[in-house]
Amino acid sequence: MPAELTIAFDADDTLWHNEDAFAEAEHRFNEIVSPWADAQTAQDTLIRHERDRLATHGYGVKSFVLAMIAAACDISNDEIGVDLIRSLVDISEELLTMPTVMIDGAFDAIAAVSADYPTMIITKGDLHHQLRRVDAANVAQFCFDVEVVADKDAATYRRVLERHRIDPDRFVMVGNSVVSDVAPVLELGARAVHVPYHVTWALETAVEDLLPSNHWVRLDDITLLRDHLDSLQGQG
Repeated sequence: MPAELTIAFDADDTLWHNEDAFAEAEHRFNEIVSPWADAQTAQDTLIRHERDRLATHGYGVKSFVLAMIAAACDISNDEIGVDLIRSLVDISEELLTMPTVMIDGAFDAIAAVSADYPTMIITKGDLHHQLRRVDAANVAQFCFDVEVVADKDAATYRRVLERHRIDPDRFVMVGNSVVSDVAPVLELGARAVHVPYHVTWALETAVEDLLPSNHWVRLDDITLLRDHLDSLQGQG
């Protein structure tokens, strides 16, 4: 009998809605800096500041608002007024306090999976914000652990698996991002399930899709997950 699978879920845009609010925030940013730049220039500048700050600021709302402020200053040649800077701060406050709304079927999916498989959450972002959202979603009850990590690369996944003594061959990561939830675990010989969300952050968008493999699958609906995992478990 093969060892049981361990299943890990991503959180943002896998269990609950998230990127829609950031997309709306980006639209508002474009409007705020519109006296100095068109929308495309505004977005290109914002993404550059987000990318440049990942190593020092990490992921999450706080990093995002710092990138917005820095980008606005650059775009306006430091002409932007304090009232507009305040508007950017207000956007971050709204993002930090927005309600946690589960994706249709996600709560039942993690509940069903956890009934027969060891289940955990691996997500990245601001520690306090993510833990508040996990609590609001009431999904920790289904997990033996909740990991909020600084990044989701192969090295991070390796450390998590080693700490929990999980064989990569018996590990399945479920998430909406090819960049963060699929490609890194495939490097370790683990498995992945890609459940796309209808909008993806620019820095989570893969340049090219992954080659077909029996180690990963794309499901259009998270409610299909349990049956897929049962088929994997049966394969050994």
